[in-house]
Amino acid sequence: MDNYKGTSIVELAVIIANHLQQRDIRVVLVGGLAVEIYTENLYLTKDIDMVNTSYHPASAIHEAMAKIGFHKKGRVYVNETTDICVEFPSAPLSVGEELIQETTIIEVGFGEIPILLAKDVIKDRLAAYFHWNDRPSLVQALAIMSNHSINTEELKTFCLAEGGTDQYETIEGLWRTVQRRELLTMEAIEALVIEQTVREL
Repeated sequence: MDNYKGTSIVELAVIIANHLQQRDIRVVLVGGLAVEIYTENLYLTKDIDMVNTSYHPASAIHEAMAKIGFHKKGRVYVNETTDICVEFPSAPLSVGEELIQETTIIEVGFGEIPILLAKDVIKDRLAAYFHWNDRPSLVQALAIMSNHSINTEELKTFCLAEGGTDQYETIEGLWRTVQRRELLTMEAIEALVIEQTVREL
């Protein structure tokens, strides 16, 4: 299949993952689409990021993607019939300084997608906030947290290791406010984060 006009990003991710699996190339979905899935479409993206966990050479990925109509342009793979682009960040799977030992497979209407656990997508977004002060990543982390139960002790350990005590206290305070105010949209959570940022000036 080379024409992806009208194909949703999740459906395309399934097509790519299945196609690569048939060639013994194992991938795990990370990045923005993982956020979109775990926030139940509160966050939307046009990028598919998959880590090649079987460590096949780039040439194998290149050949496999060509078979389904994608060619490389810079760092990403593109197809003229869709705005969606595909990138393969380098292995290993990690968030911050933690290596990821466990992933999962989710069932969607079009098939299955190997994906990071929700807790690790949260950690990945928080790491981006801690290390690059990326506020949208913080908003995304809080949005996932509002949709999933989290192990607060594990999250605390990660935050202290990656960001320190002050950062952990900020995250904890924001998370409690999200729960108390029952914030259910990206816009509402973003407004809260901006409010917190202004307060810290």
